[in-house]
Amino acid sequence: MFTHIVHKSLLAVLLITLTACQDKPEVVEQIRSLKTFTVSELANGQQRRFPGIVHATDSSSLSFEVSGKVQQVLVDIGDQVKKGQLLADLDKEPYKLDVQAAEADLATARSNYKNKKQQFSRVDELEKKGWASKSMWDAALAERDSSKSQMNYATSKLNLAKRDLRLTDLTAPFDGSIASRSVDPFTKVIPGQKLFEINADGTMNVEFDISETIISQIHQGMTVAVTFPTLNNKTSEARISFIGSAAGVANSFPIKADLLNPPSAIKPGMTADIRFTLRTDKNQDGFLVPLATLLPGDDTAFAYVFLYNPETSKVHKTAVEIPQDATENNMIQISKGVHAGDLIAVAGVSFLNDGQQVKLMQH
Repeated sequence: MFTHIVHKSLLAVLLITLTACQDKPEVVEQIRSLKTFTVSELANGQQRRFPGIVHATDSSSLSFEVSGKVQQVLVDIGDQVKKGQLLADLDKEPYKLDVQAAEADLATARSNYKNKKQQFSRVDELEKKGWASKSMWDAALAERDSSKSQMNYATSKLNLAKRDLRLTDLTAPFDGSIASRSVDPFTKVIPGQKLFEINADGTMNVEFDISETIISQIHQGMTVAVTFPTLNNKTSEARISFIGSAAGVANSFPIKADLLNPPSAIKPGMTADIRFTLRTDKNQDGFLVPLATLLPGDDTAFAYVFLYNPETSKVHKTAVEIPQDATENNMIQISKGVHAGDLIAVAGVSFLNDGQQVKLMQH
């Protein structure tokens, strides 16, 4: 009896324990949102500003490859279009007639080739029996081969006529928006005449020119700050992706910089101010970063920052070197430990750990 009571007690304890384990809420690790600062501004340098224009990274001028009268125009400036969407077309009647004529020529050529082929076969049999001369056989062969060439030529003409008929439709080469339109219905156009400008959806860049006196200090991958005057001076970062190899107007070189985090309101064609710092003291290296990025170290000459790795979405605690008297306007100079283009945490660094998984804060 006592043993039976003990067994029941143990079973009750076990059930309570299992129930408690099942009721225990699952702990989900929260990934901290990270605000970053892009290392770009030289500690010792001269601020330079240049005017620029926003462009879509992929842009294309569209035109017909055949001439004719425009039948209809189906899009206007600002319209969003999909790849393959019909934008405009030409009067197809002349091209349909060309196809019909080419089909008739091909039918005639095929019939002629069939007759010449049968004629050659008959002469060939006669020649083998000695009843036809070699000159008759040669003439029949030449006529057969000539008719075959005429049939092939007619086939090519038909294929070209069908191709021209297809080219009376002008379609979008990719998803994007119509940036310009210079065509109306019932107007005549010629091959290559620009009718539309289409900007692809996706990335954008800024294009600007810099003088020959400072081109040697510009390099691909260099980060610049971009301000948009028409959007209450909202800013974005950009990375130089193209440097012209030859000077243009006023001995200036064309530059392109890809926008890294543009405001959602940015559109191609908007004006932009591009700002970056050029080195004036080549004997002193370093970058200016916000004071909020630093985690104090044991030595006043050293501190730590958290570098963000975009491939792993993790931060890594990194030692940096700070020269004396390096603070200015809530910015501090780092002489060693970071490089241009590095992303470093700019808020809540005391709550971060080396190797911690994070996600970038949305702009």
